[in-house]
Parts: sequence; structure tokens; C-alpha cells
Amino acid sequence: MIFAFRYIKDPVDYLIYLIFTLVAVTISLVLHEVAHGLVAKWNGDYTAKYEGRLTLNPLKHFDLIGFIMMMLIGFGYAKPVPVNPYNFKHRTRGQVLVSIAGVVTNLILAFLAALLYCLMYFAFVQAVGNGASAAGINTCMYLANFFELLGSINLSLVFFNILPFYPLDGFRLIESLTKRGNKFCSFMRINGRYILWGLVGLSFVVSVARDYVPTLPYWFEYIDVLGTYLNFFVGHLNWVFVQFWSLMF
Repeated sequence: MIFAFRYIKDPVDYLIYLIFTLVAVTISLVLHEVAHGLVAKWNGDYTAKYEGRLTLNPLKHFDLIGFIMMMLIGFGYAKPVPVNPYNFKHRTRGQVLVSIAGVVTNLILAFLAALLYCLMYFAFVQAVGNGASAAGINTCMYLANFFELLGSINLSLVFFNILPFYPLDGFRLIESLTKRGNKFCSFMRINGRYILWGLVGLSFVVSVARDYVPTLPYWFEYIDVLGTYLNFFVGHLNWVFVQFWSLMF
């Protein structure tokens, strides 16, 4: 949002972009966490249900720091759904399924968002070609932008959360598949959060430097390891999704 504020000069367009981002982030984070809770319930753990987390009410899933990260930088998290693996009917299977539930949900949302983006883009082209009113053309354009943003945010959540750093889903998955108390998981439980914050901080610093110091060499952006990783995979997978649905138009 910081960089959008600099580049979007029209206050109305910026307000629309702000609302779109808020809605897309809320949808993505809430469904991610609800998916964790539902899969935990299906595997025998009702902790999330008893604590009122199987709800679409965003306030129940709100985490201030994770939400601000998502709005400002493009990747973040919600308040983790409570899970007690000792309640699972099959512990390892339950842990694995709960670990991947959130990212699978975001992946499905990104896939569907690509479809809706293609539909709106097709409608936009048709509206322009048929001489539709400015209101109709703008509506199609704004909706296409929203679904493009929704897809990118969901893919960012996918590739961010599969990283093997505590407390992300990637770490939970590794922990569920490896020997309890192994050195990697023990190290990550202690240091993973700090590594993650370091990568996020580096990403922010590099983004600011690139934005305000135009004379930096081209390779400087690759110092942002997290941003480079996300941009590559989010961009390429989003392109694949859009190309897939474009075949139908």
C-alpha cells in the first residue's frame, strides 16, 4: 500500500485499490484459517470449533501484525487456529492434512480468481468493442483488477506459508513428517520467527531503496531473497492459471 500510494495519483483510484486490497486480504486470510479448523474437526479435533474459530467473521481471525504485513508488503498471516493433534484419529495423517489445508484453499481460490479475471477481462474487451457506456467499461476493468489482485494475494499466501520457518505451515508439515525433537525442528522453533522477520525486513528495505534510489544496479533487487522468490513463483503460476482459463475464451 505504501508504494501504491506513491504511484496511484488519483485519490479515487487509490481508495478503490485500498478497498479491493482490504477485501481480498480478508477473504484470503479468513478462508485459510477456517480451512485449518475444518480439516482439524474432520480429523477428530474440535478445539477450533469450541473456541469459535469455524466462522467467517474476520474479527475472530484477526492478527494485527500479520494483517499490517499483508496490507503493506503483500504477505502476512492471520491468528493461527488452535489445533490439538492428540485429538486426531490418526495423528500423523491429521497433522499433515491440517498443515496443507490453508495453502490448498488459497491455491483453489487463486485458480478460481484467475477464471473470474478472464471473464471480466473478456467482458471488458466486449464492452469496449460494442461501445458500452463508460460506467460499464470501468466496472469490468475494476472487477478484473480485483480478481487479479485476489489471485496474486492468494498465491503469495501459498508460497509464503510453505516456507519451512516456524510458525508457518511449511514448518508444521515438516514437523509432522519427521522424528519428534529433531535438530532442524528444534532450531526452527527457537530461531524460525527471527529468520522470517529478517527476510521480511530485508524485503522492505530493498523495496524502499529501489523505489527512492533509481541509480542502484539491476542485481540489487536480488538481495531481497524473499521478494525474488515470491515474485518468481507467484508470477509464473498466476500466468499458468490465466493461460489455462484463457483457452476457453
